[in-house]
Amino acid sequence: MIHACPDLSIVVPCYRAEKSLESLVAELDDVCDQHGWTHEIILVNDASPDATWVKIDEIARRNDHVIGVDLLSNHGQPMATMCGLSIARGRLIATMDDDLEHRPDQLPVLIARLDAHADLDAVVATWPIERGHFRDLGTRVHSFADRVAWGTPKGFRHTAFRVMRRPVCDALVAYETRSPVVGPMLTRLAGRVENVEVHNGERAHGHSGFTTRDGIRRVVLNFSSGSTAPLKLMSLTGFILATFGFLAGAALLVRWIAGADSPAGWLSVMLAVLVIGGANLMAMGVLGGYAEVIVREVRRSPRWSVRTIAGAVEEDES
Repeated sequence: MIHACPDLSIVVPCYRAEKSLESLVAELDDVCDQHGWTHEIILVNDASPDATWVKIDEIARRNDHVIGVDLLSNHGQPMATMCGLSIARGRLIATMDDDLEHRPDQLPVLIARLDAHADLDAVVATWPIERGHFRDLGTRVHSFADRVAWGTPKGFRHTAFRVMRRPVCDALVAYETRSPVVGPMLTRLAGRVENVEVHNGERAHGHSGFTTRDGIRRVVLNFSSGSTAPLKLMSLTGFILATFGFLAGAALLVRWIAGADSPAGWLSVMLAVLVIGGANLMAMGVLGGYAEVIVREVRRSPRWSVRTIAGAVEEDES
C-alpha cells in the first residue's frame, strides 16, 4: 500500500532496463521492509525502445509500492529524474540508476548518515575508482567542470545515487530549467551536502548507455547552463591575440624605421590568420551553445511529456 506521505520515495529513471527491474524492485522492497520504512518506488520510463514500459506496467499492477511513469519521448536521464522528483511524496527522496550498479542494500548507509546528522540536507554516494582507468579520467574531467561552472566544492563527487530531504526535492522541482544538471543543481541549492562512500555493484544486464559522447555533452552543458566561464575565456583569448598582434606590428614598425629589411612574412601571416580564424570559430561555437540553451529556456516548452502513469497518483503535467 502506498502511503500519502511515505518515509522514503525512490526515483529510478529507466532506459533499456526490462531485464533488471524485477530484481531491483524486489531488492528495494526487501530493504525497506527490513528497516520498517513506508516507501514508494517511482519508475520513469524515458521512452525506452525495448519492453521497459511493459515490464514497469506489469510490476505496478501487482505491487502497490510501485508507480510507473511512461514519457512520450526521450528526455534524457536528468529530466526523467526531475519528472520522478515532481511526483515523489516521501519525507526522504532517493534517486538511483536502474542497472543494480547502485546497490539497494546501500540505501541504509546513506539514510543512516542523514539520520545521524540533522544538519545535512542531502548525501551523495561515492565509491573508489581505479586510478589511471579511463573512467577515473572522465570522473576528474566532470568534477573539474562541476567545480568551475557551478562552484561544487573541491573533492566533492557527483553521482546519481543520492538521498535528499523533502525541502531539497521541492527546491529542485521548482528549478524550472529545460537543461537540468541535477547534481550541481543540488549542491548549489543545498549548502549542506556530503559524499558517503558505499559499495558499488556490477551491472546485471547489458552495458551502460552512457557514452563518451554523452560525457562530453554533459561537460559542455555544465558550462553553458551554469557558468559564463567560456565567455570570459573567449574574451581573454581575444585580448591575448590582439596584444600579440599589436606587439608584433610594433616590432615590425621599429625594424622598418631602423632601416632593416622587413621579412617576407608569409608564414607569420598564415599563422596569424589560422590562429585568429580558429579563435573566431571557437567563439562562434561557444556562443552557439549558449544560444541553444537560451532558446530552449525562452520557448518554455514542457519540461517533460507523460503518456500515462501506472499507479494511484494524479499526473503532474509540467
